[in-house]
Amino acid sequence: MQDAARFFAYSTWAIMVSVAIILFTHGFLDYVAEPGWVGTIVLLAFGFLYLNLAYAAVKRYIRKVPVPTNTHWVLTFLIWLPPAIWIIASAEFLQTTDLLLLLVTALSCGLGAFYGNRAGIKARYEYIQALKEHREKLEAEKK
Repeated sequence: MQDAARFFAYSTWAIMVSVAIILFTHGFLDYVAEPGWVGTIVLLAFGFLYLNLAYAAVKRYIRKVPVPTNTHWVLTFLIWLPPAIWIIASAEFLQTTDLLLLLVTALSCGLGAFYGNRAGIKARYEYIQALKEHREKLEAEKK
């Protein structure tokens, strides 16, 4: 892996943010089991939080990787791991709502990684084009 230091940096901050999200929002986990709109909204809110985190982390990571890579899936797994551990550890026995929450966070992280990778590839292309234009401008000034 050419960019192991970058991957380590991104994985540590992504894990820390993921842990912070689950620590600050663990009080809302009880509402997932509520019937009706309350449970659905809380479930979607957790999914939205982790989708955005995975999207942002993967997009930023992919933007400056030297060569195309699939390590963003490992980064996504590391984002999903803290809430999964928290949900499993805090449950006396896994209920249907706990499994649903695990599934929603996994799906959200997966979608965030998929779309973040696409956006990161586009941002990397734009970044490379800007570097080329800047290099050409410097060479033109030297002449």
